[in-house]
Amino acid sequence: MTLNTQIKQLLTTGQITQTDLAQQAGISTSALSTYLKGTYKGNVENVEKSLALWLETQTKKQQVFVEAPQFIETQTAKNVFYTLDMARLMQTSITVYGASGVGKTKACREYTQRNNNVWMVTSSPSRSSLGAILYDIALTLGVNNPPRRKDNLSRLVINKLEGTQGLVIIDESDHLTYEALEEIRFIQEKAEVGFAFIGNIEVYTKIQGGVNQASKYARVWSRIGKHYEIKASRKDDIKAIVAAWGLDTTDKDLMKVACEIGGKAGSLRILTQYLRLAGITAKGQGTAITLELILQAQAQMKGAN
Repeated sequence: MTLNTQIKQLLTTGQITQTDLAQQAGISTSALSTYLKGTYKGNVENVEKSLALWLETQTKKQQVFVEAPQFIETQTAKNVFYTLDMARLMQTSITVYGASGVGKTKACREYTQRNNNVWMVTSSPSRSSLGAILYDIALTLGVNNPPRRKDNLSRLVINKLEGTQGLVIIDESDHLTYEALEEIRFIQEKAEVGFAFIGNIEVYTKIQGGVNQASKYARVWSRIGKHYEIKASRKDDIKAIVAAWGLDTTDKDLMKVACEIGGKAGSLRILTQYLRLAGITAKGQGTAITLELILQAQAQMKGAN
């Protein structure tokens, strides 16, 4: 079977679009289109080399890659959903904060997919200022070429949000500056929508400064309708993840190790990484994931021989 035929068959199955394939292979969509038609006028050898390398990579992925289970609705995720519902229905601001790697972000992404008029953006050190976060919110709301002036951005965001009865989720919001938090408070009240601040303990402690009425954060603090702290991963969350990977949750030794891994910093995220690596090894051996393979994956991730 020629390379041209192989690529055509992949596109016919709908596994990937022609645009995505061209991008992943590092060639232009027009080059791929004309190559498949047999009318490409450029260097065919270069195009085929790029496509052959891409195909080789896909084959390797199929041989070794193990996909993690789709979203797992743990009890923590349900609690996050409830808190986000509160923000949206009461048109208020909420915080979800605490330990890293316990599923806050995944729960928020899933909530965004399940509900209309819910938008999610992520702050970062480079996107913590008022102008930067407003620009990201505007893009997420579907604004093309948003203005750069902060006052114009704020008005535009308010106009987009008014009447939606929606919710804006800001992940890693511990990065946000005071100016950004204060403007978001203003937008939330004017547009009458919900806002959710997601992040680590700094989200709460920063805003909590507003308990003191003399604090500059007082206006922000008084507008927060609910706080949800996640101190650590729950045992039933760990059990749900183990079950989602098809493992026996009645195996006491297995669950002991899973709880030990899931109870540390990074918790559920790290447990999933170990399970994925163990799954890759199991797939190569033609076996199921075992406790031994999980421990082996743990040792590999820690750099042990």
